[in-house]
Amino acid sequence: MMLTAELAITTREGHYHLQITLPKTGTATSAATELCFCMAHPPTAESVSGAQLLDAQGDWHRLALATPWTGEHPVTLSFSGKGELKKLTDRPYGVYLVQGQQRLPVQFPGEPARHFIQPAEVKSNTLSFLPRPRQSDIGQGRMHCPSTLQFLDSTTGPAWNTGWFQRLSSRLSVPAPTLSEQGYLIHARCEPGLPERFQLHISEQNAELRYRDDAGFYAGQAYLMQYLLQWPLAGTLPELTIADTPDFDYRGVHLDVVRHFFEADTVQHWLDIIALFQFNHFHWHLTDDDGWRVPSARYPELERVAAWRGHDLPVCPQMGSGSAPYGGVYTESEIRSTVARAQELGITIVPELDIPGHARALLIALPELDEPDDTSLYHSVQHHKRNVINPALSSTTKVMQTLLDEWCALFPGPLLHLGSDEVPDGVWRGSPAAQAWSANTGLPIDTLHGHFMAQMESEVQRRGKTAVGWEEMRTGEAISTDTWIMSWQGIEAGQAAAEAGHPVVMTPASHCYFDLAVTDQADDPGYYWAGTVSLQQAWHYDPTAGLSEPAKARVKGVQACLWTELVETPEHAEYMWFPRLLATAEVAWGATPGRQFSDFESDARVIMNLLAHLGITGRDEQAGW
Repeated sequence: MMLTAELAITTREGHYHLQITLPKTGTATSAATELCFCMAHPPTAESVSGAQLLDAQGDWHRLALATPWTGEHPVTLSFSGKGELKKLTDRPYGVYLVQGQQRLPVQFPGEPARHFIQPAEVKSNTLSFLPRPRQSDIGQGRMHCPSTLQFLDSTTGPAWNTGWFQRLSSRLSVPAPTLSEQGYLIHARCEPGLPERFQLHISEQNAELRYRDDAGFYAGQAYLMQYLLQWPLAGTLPELTIADTPDFDYRGVHLDVVRHFFEADTVQHWLDIIALFQFNHFHWHLTDDDGWRVPSARYPELERVAAWRGHDLPVCPQMGSGSAPYGGVYTESEIRSTVARAQELGITIVPELDIPGHARALLIALPELDEPDDTSLYHSVQHHKRNVINPALSSTTKVMQTLLDEWCALFPGPLLHLGSDEVPDGVWRGSPAAQAWSANTGLPIDTLHGHFMAQMESEVQRRGKTAVGWEEMRTGEAISTDTWIMSWQGIEAGQAAAEAGHPVVMTPASHCYFDLAVTDQADDPGYYWAGTVSLQQAWHYDPTAGLSEPAKARVKGVQACLWTELVETPEHAEYMWFPRLLATAEVAWGATPGRQFSDFESDARVIMNLLAHLGITGRDEQAGW
């Protein structure tokens, strides 16, 4: 059963007033004494009318109703807070009533509008590539799509990923070529002296990929896959030769699987998709305040406690997850198979263990990381009052060393992300352990963050990997310039890090955060704290603008990020990603000189239709790109 309640919102001078009316249903039910909900713009306790604020943790709020709701009479409550609640996704969500041991979900009229693209017929000879190769010679001939294909591996270098082709072609809405030893021949040859990273030639006789190195093979293979998937849809395609070398070696996609959890099979399918568009790094955000997604042999409490949230669980509901237990953790087998899938696609997985902040679930699961006598007062950006581990405790170092050992065994890639973002002011100031550390070292408590990240940097390096962190990793400038920096709040922090000697990945929210809405329409889902990000804004981004020549050389690449506070399902994720992810793909690869946004947009229409035929729930152009 789902109860539909009335919601009225008024705004004035940067504040909102919200009124909820629980309706008369005409049928008596057991008394509901509490209303719980999640909301990014918290109400102030003194503004609550018709109820009393009992608890607030992060975005979850628990109110005791002044008049219990039984369905026999309407019950009204109201509250106020900062923010104008411009969008439907600003409203309370994950709402439920507490009726003794029962929980009754509550919804409000109106839902965010998601206009998914639908597959359309493809005209013959219709072909596009994204990113657009800078060397392209498209012929006039019409080659009919073959019924069978034969992939012939080169004597050196990677083998063709025929499983990738089979997985994606099986999703097409039309019959695709099958594999045969007598089919249309596709072969590859390694040529270390090739001027470009790869050269792909497709003719009536065969398809040949020449490549300079492994990276060139994966790049050429991705373009070949785009061609092969479009071929059965168009029926006929022209001969061609394309060749190119990317501007950046790091072309990344970030996914938060903590705020909302996505199964390993779904993640692996997305790896298949992003690899088509030359993305070669997958930043897997695996820990946060709201959950934990990696198993631990030494600390099974992480799987049992930190991975789950719910009304009756140690970790309370967050991000609209509702009263029922919500969450999950990947098994070691699932992680290893995901890593293997990525490697086969030429993708490096960059796992993120977010510390010292964003650690509320970790603290709840491992009480040895908490200091009972710590009287520090702070609030995180996400409204948590206790979500930062204490580097001054010996138990913190022990736990982190163990977790790093376990993670490095699971993730063989060269990079390990340590987070370091959004550590709130006031943390550790009331900690006896931190005060003792300050007295022993002669350093202010405020330097503990930078000291800890330098310590963790060394731990990562001792395990043969390179540390990566968000821009706050440079707090106190305690780390070495070996550590990579990801710039997210704007471009300035990334520019400063590059000028200071750090390798940098640019991922500014204003161009690369796809949890931000596309438009400012009220029913268009997404955040807008850094503005909105249209397709055009995502494409019009120069990652090295304003940098000195030495600093430009330190920009490793570009990354698109998807945080999932408002992204509850795979369909929602794909809607926020596409077509904007195609723009980042071209920025990270490098656009053809003289290419205009209108040129890119024309290619994006073709590729979006291909994605629709593959079952991807991207955003329809009629909704605004």
